Amino acid sequence: MASSSPDIDPTQLVRFTLQVENLTSPDRISEMRQQLMGMGLLVDRIDQGEVEVAANHGTNPGADSIRKVLNNAGFSVGDITATPG
Repeated sequence: MASSSPDIDPTQLVRFTLQVENLTSPDRISEMRQQLMGMGLLVDRIDQGEVEVAANHGTNPGADSIRKVLNNAGFSVGDITATPG
C-alpha cells in the first residue's frame, strides 16, 4: 500500500486517487461520499474500485488520515496517490 505526497504549493489543489475495494452498492458509494466530504474533500469521481478527490492545502487531511478514516468506516483502501493540480 503505497502513498505519495509530492511537494505542494499552498495555493494549489491536491488531488488524491484512491484504490478502494467493496464499493459494490449505492449505499456503500453514498457512505464513501459522506466520509470523504466529512474530511473536507471535494469528491470528483467514485467508480467501482477507484475514487478521485481534491482538497486545497488548508483542508488537506493527507493520505494517512484518509486511509484511517475510510478503514474505520469499513472500506478496504489500497494505494493512495497524491498529485498537485
